[in-house]
Amino acid sequence: MTCVRLMQGNHPADISADTESAADFASADEQNRRALPWSLGAGIFNSIFALWTFNGSVFLLFLNELGLPKAEIGALLSLFPFCGLLALGFAPVAARLGRKRVFLACYGSRKVVMAGLLLLPWVVAAAGLSTAMLYLFFIVIVFAVLRSLAETAYFPWLQQFVPNAVRGKYAAVAIVLGAGASSIALLIARQVLDQGVGLSRYLLLLGIGSVLGLIGVAMMARVPGGEPVPATTSRGTHLADMAEALRDSNFIAYLVGMGAVTIGTMLLISFLPLYVKDNVGLPSGTVVALDTAIMLGGVLASFVWGWLADRVGSRPVLTLSAGLCILVPVGWVALSPQAVQVAAFCAALYFIYGVASNGINIGAGRLLFNSVIPHEKSAAYTAIYYAWMGVTGGLAPLLAGQLLSITQGWRVPIGASYIDGNMLLFILSTVVLVLGWYTYRMVRPDDQFSTRSAIQSGVAKLARMAMRFVNSR
Repeated sequence: MTCVRLMQGNHPADISADTESAADFASADEQNRRALPWSLGAGIFNSIFALWTFNGSVFLLFLNELGLPKAEIGALLSLFPFCGLLALGFAPVAARLGRKRVFLACYGSRKVVMAGLLLLPWVVAAAGLSTAMLYLFFIVIVFAVLRSLAETAYFPWLQQFVPNAVRGKYAAVAIVLGAGASSIALLIARQVLDQGVGLSRYLLLLGIGSVLGLIGVAMMARVPGGEPVPATTSRGTHLADMAEALRDSNFIAYLVGMGAVTIGTMLLISFLPLYVKDNVGLPSGTVVALDTAIMLGGVLASFVWGWLADRVGSRPVLTLSAGLCILVPVGWVALSPQAVQVAAFCAALYFIYGVASNGINIGAGRLLFNSVIPHEKSAAYTAIYYAWMGVTGGLAPLLAGQLLSITQGWRVPIGASYIDGNMLLFILSTVVLVLGWYTYRMVRPDDQFSTRSAIQSGVAKLARMAMRFVNSR
């Protein structure tokens, strides 16, 4: 529109309108910048809420304390990613209702729903354990649905309220603040779990975490944007675009690689805290504290992976970090629970996983949005991507729980070692991760460097630096 006006000659009214539009844009941008501390603060409170309620070792140990079989624990954990499929149909509804309004309503409600678990001991006493387990499943299902609806609305709103000029800085600050808050939360959880007994210690964390989560939601109310918007495409056009995406061989290769890596990592970590507690013999508080090693590895590696991705491209970072991730389940297979300093060895494996998983996230996300998804078909491709992420993320804990239940008490000696359900899970994780690493190598790179050429270039630079050092001596 502005180009046409320039060609035709602007009238004073047109110039005034353009000036007002630019001023409005600058004003909105400045308003968004001033509100960023509120969203960062909300992220801190939400990190604590997640770690003390449903995400991480605390929730897994809580379910184990309740006496749930591993198959049922796997089924419960799978509900969270499976509900991500709701995004396919709910995304346009969230846009019409207003993404901010939907986020605040659903994220706020899920905290109240999760706090309903505080009534679990009363339900057990009044109606018995079977009814209490049904109550638990009901709470988790409602919570998972509300979480999926809220996050479907949140990500487009996030794109709106964070200005492009500071998006990278915002992400970096959010990672550091979130990791710092999470580390403190895990240390507090360790003290609570070590000093308490029974379900009461978990319920204490859950209750306080729910209150802190509500504070975080209230802080998000101060963030602008997320207004109701009309639908921009018809349902038929959206379905046609998704059909076209499914015929894109490069996109399919990415989805296969992503699915394999997701399943491989989830097979590894879904029940890892219980393995460390029951098989390795570490106390619950130490098991929870080990999660800080993942965060530390991720924070320290994020700057290196980001720097490499900007200079050599996404795929070299993705394949290198996926290859590093393969070493983690191999390390767990090699670990002997009777080893000296076994806790330090476990922490090292957690740390390596944090480094590798952070590189996978940076490389895969950058490759997806820079190269794999065409901008003009973003809605359709993204819908399939999130749906597939939900399916693969839900299948893994379900499969892991069933496998551990079937192999319970199973122990096959092999030389001086043995294979049980956990070892089988680690081996299966390794195989699937290798498949994901190999498939990711088939995706077109988003830069001039392939993985091999990036490594060769790096080795050549190191060799030149070494020669310069030797000559200077």
